[in-house]
Amino acid sequence: MKMNVLIVEDDPAMRVYIKATLLNSSFDVQHIFEADNGQEGYEKLQMQNVNLILTDISMPVMNGIQFLERVSNHPIYRDIPAVAVTTEKDQSLMTMLSYWGHGYVQKPFNLAMLEQEITKMSKQTHEYYVYG
Repeated sequence: MKMNVLIVEDDPAMRVYIKATLLNSSFDVQHIFEADNGQEGYEKLQMQNVNLILTDISMPVMNGIQFLERVSNHPIYRDIPAVAVTTEKDQSLMTMLSYWGHGYVQKPFNLAMLEQEITKMSKQTHEYYVYG
């Protein structure tokens, strides 16, 4: 499957590193879209056909948690696999990401770590239950 990836990261050097890592991976990356913060990422998500999101957590304007919360609550976007790429080590953060069905990679990371988490998230199916 060809991948259209959205990288949401406020550090330009880290965006370049993530992009280079993806391009050297085993994935068939067709397009990479970039955003400086969650607000810009959400706007790009509305304009582009994205099937993988990689996002930082600590960003200005709209942080990664706020961004992923909006994505997770959207009826279409919630099925897009997402991986948080962050330096944060908070267990409650990892629990929340897991609850939403998103992955987590600790910075600094290498190609194998990122590939493993993307593969895991791509295979995961999202099931939603409606009570009423």
